[in-house]
Amino acid sequence: MSYALIIAEVRRGVFEERNLDSAGIAALLGKEAVMLIPDGAYEAGNIAETVVKVKVAEEVFLNPLNLKNILGQVFAARGNPDLIVFTHSSFGMESAAYTAGAFGFPVVTDVSGYDKEKGVFLKSYYSDKIFGEFKASGGPVVISVRSGSFKEFAVDKAAKAEEMEGAAPVETRTFVEYVEEEKADVDITKADFLLSVGRGIGSKEEIPAYEDLAGRLKAVLSGSRPVIDKMWLPKPRQVGTSGKTVRPKVYLAMGISGAFQHIAGMKDSECIIAVNKDTEAPIFQYAHFGIIADIHKVRDKLKEIVG
Repeated sequence: MSYALIIAEVRRGVFEERNLDSAGIAALLGKEAVMLIPDGAYEAGNIAETVVKVKVAEEVFLNPLNLKNILGQVFAARGNPDLIVFTHSSFGMESAAYTAGAFGFPVVTDVSGYDKEKGVFLKSYYSDKIFGEFKASGGPVVISVRSGSFKEFAVDKAAKAEEMEGAAPVETRTFVEYVEEEKADVDITKADFLLSVGRGIGSKEEIPAYEDLAGRLKAVLSGSRPVIDKMWLPKPRQVGTSGKTVRPKVYLAMGISGAFQHIAGMKDSECIIAVNKDTEAPIFQYAHFGIIADIHKVRDKLKEIVG
């Protein structure tokens, strides 16, 4: 049977939106999708032909050692798939590599595109400046897919529900606890207008001036990873793959070069305005409007305009 096996990402029973990318690449490749989810998961949706609920707890399912045994059961019952798909998350990166090593399958991580004409997976380097092409052979291909790359290809399907018993848990590695992320003073994912700042602002001392501008524009202040790493803004304000994925009506990026991790978190914004003095900044490739100028001067001019 030719099919794509999708390993669902679930947290505390919640079906993660990034699973749409896993389903999307299966649909793009024209593969029948079989999705595995742990017991207790909900909101899986109809994005695969078959959704198989594995009767194990979530923390057991998310353990790569246990997952290897579960996959062995699936292969025995259904035969080997053509494709095994993980999300490109902390769980997916670890589990994709472990699965490939355990079964001797080729692996391509952080897949962000697929060239149907060449039949190759695409992986970007240097902030999307170049793309590597990968064509695997010698068995099922294990991949992890970048969030936001394939969700547009996911379609509603009349999913068939199945259940299967899970293999006995491996006791050499056990789940300890979920660590709660820092509580947010504001949810940037719900903002219609985001003013996002990057390392280009220069220092933490500049943050109040941009907070003031955000207030005048009735925007919410957010930032790129360097700003968060330097503790200029709290973690819940981070946009990007290791932060939040946002889709505001307006995304004003000031002093952000546009690393792919940041782009993945904001590229679906309705209107992207980028301000940067570097004419080669990658973010200009995604912006609807670009301003090549000193961001502080643009900030001050905006304050003058809006009053």
